[in-house]
Amino acid sequence: MAEGGTHVLGEGRTLTVISRDRPGTFSRVAGVLAVSGLDVLEASAHSEGTSALSRFSVTPTHGDSIDWAKVADQVEQALSGHLALAARVAERERTYARTGAVPEADAAPPEVLVDNDASSSATVIEVYAPDSVGILYRLTQALAGLDLDIRTAKVQTLGHRVVDSFYVRTPGGDKITDPDHLKEIERAILYALG
Repeated sequence: MAEGGTHVLGEGRTLTVISRDRPGTFSRVAGVLAVSGLDVLEASAHSEGTSALSRFSVTPTHGDSIDWAKVADQVEQALSGHLALAARVAERERTYARTGAVPEADAAPPEVLVDNDASSSATVIEVYAPDSVGILYRLTQALAGLDLDIRTAKVQTLGHRVVDSFYVRTPGGDKITDPDHLKEIERAILYALG
């Protein structure tokens, strides 16, 4: 374990992070992966008590090798607040767009579905959207920006689209039932996908 109880392990095409549970942890790791040129194919997150476990299945955008030592160092820097992640992700997005390497997204617009019946303890938010550089970072930043606690996440990239499900609760551990709050969550997510 690194300082602060963080454990980062990259093997093959999988990154596993165990850390203290706090808002934005999953988002910060997703941001590091985007900055590192790693596309997230699948991801899962689970938090219980004071611990969070995140696992990411990735593939390099270019080349074939992954420098896990560098990724682990950047994850630890990001989790300790010593990495300008938003700036780095934005820079990566601009660079990737300039190279013309972004595949043309299919025409289906982004969709956000909210379900309060699928889980007894959390609000389920499902996002269907065209894939893009840093999309998982932007989505999870939007949730963190509303002080939502991601209890569980299931993330998949299917071709040029992402299908992401987030089980979220308020800081007090409740489902989100206020219709105005739910509309703001949808607004924040759609803006993040903008």
